[in-house]
Amino acid sequence: KVGDLKTLAQESLAKNFLQLVTSEGRKLNDPSEPLQAAGLQDGDNVTAVVGQAKLAADQQAFALWCSGGDGVVTWGNPVYSGDSSRVQDQLKSVRQVQATDG
Repeated sequence: KVGDLKTLAQESLAKNFLQLVTSEGRKLNDPSEPLQAAGLQDGDNVTAVVGQAKLAADQQAFALWCSGGDGVVTWGNPVYSGDSSRVQDQLKSVRQVQATDG
């Protein structure tokens, strides 16, 4: 599966924020997609693009993510969105997080 390949790449490269791209330029975004369904065959090349982590914060909570990554990590006061565990499955391919003070 794509997710297994991504995990192997993350461990091998010691980088957490990776985007896998086929030699044809297709982004491999669905971790549950089988490699063959993604169009990959034995011997194909895949490029791992390392993304830069970004942080959004207010006085009570923090969010860490990478644009186009697989999720958002949050911590801090749950009342101020420091706990995103109930919506974690919706936090895929996030491009931006905005902190507010209100």
